Amino acid sequence: MRWREQKLRLMCSRPIRSPCVAWPREILYDELRRFVGVLMPRADGVPLGAFAFHAELLKKQFPSWTRYDLTRLCLNLSESVHTLHRCGVILGDLHPGNVMVSPEGSVCWVDADSFQIEDYPCSVGTERFRAPELHGNFGDFLRTRSHDAYALSVLLFMTLTLGLSPFARQGGEGDMREAARKGVLPYPFASYKPPAGFYPPDTPGRYVWSYLPRKLRDALGHNLTCVQHRDLCPRAMPGYLARCLQQYLRDMEPGGGRDHPMYRDLLHDRPCPPHSLLVQMTSNICADCGILFREAPDDVARRLRQSHARPLCRLCIRRRSALNQATRNPTTNY
Repeated sequence: MRWREQKLRLMCSRPIRSPCVAWPREILYDELRRFVGVLMPRADGVPLGAFAFHAELLKKQFPSWTRYDLTRLCLNLSESVHTLHRCGVILGDLHPGNVMVSPEGSVCWVDADSFQIEDYPCSVGTERFRAPELHGNFGDFLRTRSHDAYALSVLLFMTLTLGLSPFARQGGEGDMREAARKGVLPYPFASYKPPAGFYPPDTPGRYVWSYLPRKLRDALGHNLTCVQHRDLCPRAMPGYLARCLQQYLRDMEPGGGRDHPMYRDLLHDRPCPPHSLLVQMTSNICADCGILFREAPDDVARRLRQSHARPLCRLCIRRRSALNQATRNPTTNY
């Protein structure tokens, strides 16, 4: 308890009045001057993990949000971590349950008493967001900005893909921890090609990667695949990620390189099409899953040839085909 009191005293002596964090304000004692806790400001909003990782939950919580708003949220996450780093704070336990989100997309980090400051480590953590070069109990080592950059990259990927883990792949559900340890992604980027047999899982989120700008893909991909003992190139810091996301937002605005409704869809059921095809695509609502998707003339003709008169996204067409195949070829157990 004495160690925790000393850490909180230090934090209260360095007040951070940024709206992006609920920073400790004052040490609290009982009538016998015994330490009992710390006074924290109120943080309003919804925990990121309560809505951002499922399309239906996101639409229920924030019905008007598009991919533009989701990207703006990621920008605010990156800028907030960059701000705390500039104040000499390492978040350590960076995960979606520790950040509150407002309807406008602003963020506020909570549980600040667990942050790492000076030689006082962050003694808690979440395995999914632990950098692969870290080993042992969370309280046994001091973390760096690079470790926060790794956790932030996992969080940004999961937010942009609505809950998909960056290391999830087809047929490898139980190998995600090993893939994270080795830094093996099923998504390509400038200096990396996935190993043979590593394919993204069969979900709409798998295609989000192809819609991201090249610089953002390269930065996230490098942060997730570089394990520090074998790659001397440092991870991209939150400030650089914020600049990439800012450019992504500008591209989606009127007159930008991604000024098309397809780029602002929450979910994508197909890889990013060439610009010449965008003008020919029409929007539809999938009759099975209810997501907004876009079809080119060839897609419509192919769907009608397959006897799907109602609008269906590619993922639901594949699911129906797999179900029909299983019905035609039942498995007999002897």
